[in-house]
Amino acid sequence: MKKTLGLIITAVGILIVAGAFVFTPDHALNAADSGSGISASALLAYSGFITFGIGIVLYISSLPLAGEKSK
Repeated sequence: MKKTLGLIITAVGILIVAGAFVFTPDHALNAADSGSGISASALLAYSGFITFGIGIVLYISSLPLAGEKSK
């Protein structure tokens, strides 16, 4: 359950980041550039990175440590 939830949150984070880069207007700077302001979707891009990180942490915490036998 925790592994699946981690993968779902990771996928949502990737989709958020991809959406921020795809839907940023052409006249704006890079979507991850915080100096570009709201029109560059910096907040959306960074929140996607954070969501992706949370999903990775949940997924990795559900895996057994090296050398452990799975239950």
